[in-house]
Amino acid sequence: MAYDFPNSPSLGQVANGYVWDGEKWMRAGPLPGPVVATKKNYIINGAMMISQEWGMASFTVSLGYPVDQFIIGFVHGGTCTYAQVASATPGGSPNRIRYIATAADTSVAASDAVYIKTPIEGLRTADLRFGSVSAKTITIQFGVKAPAGTYCVGVLNGAVNRSYVVEYVIAAGEANTDVVKSVTIPGDTTGTWAVDNTAGLNVFWSLMAGTSNQQAAGSWAATAIFASPNQFNFMGTINNVFELFDVSLTEGTVAPPFQVPDYASELALCQRYYQQSFEPGGIAAAGFIEFDWAASAAGTLGGGSIILSPTMRSAPAVNVYDVAGNPNLITVINAGGALTNGQTFNQLTATPKNLRLRLYSIAGAVGLAFQYRVSARL
Repeated sequence: MAYDFPNSPSLGQVANGYVWDGEKWMRAGPLPGPVVATKKNYIINGAMMISQEWGMASFTVSLGYPVDQFIIGFVHGGTCTYAQVASATPGGSPNRIRYIATAADTSVAASDAVYIKTPIEGLRTADLRFGSVSAKTITIQFGVKAPAGTYCVGVLNGAVNRSYVVEYVIAAGEANTDVVKSVTIPGDTTGTWAVDNTAGLNVFWSLMAGTSNQQAAGSWAATAIFASPNQFNFMGTINNVFELFDVSLTEGTVAPPFQVPDYASELALCQRYYQQSFEPGGIAAAGFIEFDWAASAAGTLGGGSIILSPTMRSAPAVNVYDVAGNPNLITVINAGGALTNGQTFNQLTATPKNLRLRLYSIAGAVGLAFQYRVSARL
């Protein structure tokens, strides 16, 4: 069947069951009904909906996860706080990340930096063909609310020896309002880019960068840099607020409108990298997992396995807690129902598919109880 397509289509125009994404006609669906482009978003949790570990608790230390898959790192002479916050976004998500400068740093040292980073697994980015002559152009689109200035987005490989920096500007009229920005980056035709379950591609949003973290924008370099010399010093004024939301990374030079993903599907994607047995927040407020076995004498071996679902990226690091929230310990439940905190496992092993825990009991013990975190984060 022959189709007649418009010669000069506009972004989002539909014809013959296809939608124009700014570069090419893509199958739209489901049909009949609303038109939805099927362009892949390589970012996981770009709507900032999932925060398994801490929920909306605030952080003041570097390298915390305000939401799953997004980590905030910094080195500076000021102070800050950051968190997942409930604030509706232009794309329709109920949440975003908010970073606040609570004490200013007006003198930027060479090693100073503030960044928001999301690593993407090589198995997820393999089809971008980075490191080959077939490397594909990508566009990173995101919502941002920040003071006026020049900011940077950096893309680095997993080995952090290939990087590309691109700038974007928050104009005076856009300052401290929700705006959508996008940057386009040509695929890297050289370098080593993982296509396995290690980090394939890292995306950085820079808020502050000393000279050690700077390179000229607009070209690939054999460095581990994420900002340009034009990077605005966000930490220069107390109470500056930076918010990030509605993030996508797609193939091509034009990003489609942001789509909030299905919550349950996005949670499953996040659980490939991190899972815990309790609700977000403090350990002590949560319930606990219990294994029971008949133990008539000391030295009886008991325990069990927990199936990790979905299967994790790799064998996870494991942290266990007794029912009082003490780390690296468990609780033994004695025959009389008494709880004895402070016991240690004799055996604790994990694979991507399961967590195995075994204990040689004390006399009269009939069970063990604990809580856990397992992490296979990149």
